[in-house]
Amino acid sequence: MTPVTLALIVAGIGLLGAVIGTAGTLLSTSLTQRATRDRETEFKIWERRADAIEEAHRKMLALGNTRDTARSRRQVPRGFNPESLDPGHQDDQFRLVVTKLTLYTTPELVQAYSMSNKAFWNSLRHVMQLELALAETGPESDRPRRQRNINTAVAAVTQAVEKSKAADERLEAALRDAATLAAPRSRRR
Repeated sequence: MTPVTLALIVAGIGLLGAVIGTAGTLLSTSLTQRATRDRETEFKIWERRADAIEEAHRKMLALGNTRDTARSRRQVPRGFNPESLDPGHQDDQFRLVVTKLTLYTTPELVQAYSMSNKAFWNSLRHVMQLELALAETGPESDRPRRQRNINTAVAAVTQAVEKSKAADERLEAALRDAATLAAPRSRRR
């Protein structure tokens, strides 16, 4: 073997090593960038999910406070509207929260949120009926009927408020489950 042939073989091996090293570096960089991008995407999704969960919880607390106040006062707050319940209220708040929950959480959480809201409005409807029964006036002879109406309305309010609180507890449990940090789902590639 001549020195020129040996030099060419050594140069070829060196060139092959450089090509393999460059390919390895490019592959490693590509995989690192992809992993970073995937982590950032998952983090953004988690942030949106956390925002939806927080917003649903905030609304649940505001509605529960209004329900409890209405029950204790035996009347629905005057000028009752969603903005008075929650200073951070936005137009179409219920649909906005449901949309966020639908996009970023589970169907069970969306159902729990909807059931909690439905139970809240039902409890306020019963408080309004109690308010009407208490405001009812008439002749003295109608007093026993009026008292029966009030007693019936009080029982209905008590039952509706308990159902609303139970729905809130189920929602809170679903929110807690959804907020649990779990291992990221593996994606198909």
